[in-house]
Amino acid sequence: HIYLRSRRRYLSSHPDQYLNLSLFPNRHPSSRHSVVDWSDSSTWDNFPDFSRAKMNEVVLQAGDGLYLPTHWFHYIVSLNINFQCNTRSDLSSEYLSTIHDCGFP
Repeated sequence: HIYLRSRRRYLSSHPDQYLNLSLFPNRHPSSRHSVVDWSDSSTWDNFPDFSRAKMNEVVLQAGDGLYLPTHWFHYIVSLNINFQCNTRSDLSSEYLSTIHDCGFP
C-alpha cells in the first residue's frame, strides 16, 4: 500500500494468531474476518482470546509504503480523508499498466 495523501492506522496480525482473533465461523458471509472492532480497544475485553492476540500497529502518512504479507490479518482505520494505491504481490507483467495508472513508473 502506498499512501498518496493523509494518514491511516494499520493493525496487522500474523496468521498464526487466528485462534485469538475471534473470527466469524467458516461458511459465514464474513468468514476470515474478526467479529471484533479492532479500532476500539475499549471493547477488546469482551473477547478474552482477542486481548491475547499479538499485533503490529503502524500509522502511515503520505508517501509511506507498507508491505503486508499474504494471508496476514489486517484492519485499517482512516484517521482522516485519504487516498491510497495498492497492489498484490505475485504480480505479472499484465498488471504493469494498472500500476502505471496509479502513478508509478
